[in-house]
Amino acid sequence: MIRFATLMDLDFLAMHDTHISQERLHLAIEENRILIIEENELIGWLRFSFFWESIPFVDMLFILEPFRRKQYGTELMHFLEREMIIQGFKELMLSTSSEEYSQHLYLKLGFKTVGGFFPTNEPYEIMMIKKMIRKIERG
Repeated sequence: MIRFATLMDLDFLAMHDTHISQERLHLAIEENRILIIEENELIGWLRFSFFWESIPFVDMLFILEPFRRKQYGTELMHFLEREMIIQGFKELMLSTSSEEYSQHLYLKLGFKTVGGFFPTNEPYEIMMIKKMIRKIERG
């Protein structure tokens, strides 16, 4: 099941998502910018923000080790894409380390590499974007 995070998830997220302060996590939860995937237990999460305050940007996609390579990341990405299309967005952006396997997932999901940069003391960061298309339901 995928759902938006609640304040009940804050302690777990603060313990595992060390790239953001607890105060910012709290705000992201209040703004419905964190998705949780779970099946009897928390499996992973997706945290997003907005690039230029206008393009949804995936800040963090994380699946706990025992659950990796089981399509949970794909499910979170599809859920986010549907939500953003409903809200009227046409593009979705993200960045990923050149050393992370996730870049291959994003390419399979239709993202295109549009550039990158070298953060201080970090490996090359790849910038990616996807044009989202609203599928028309026929019935």
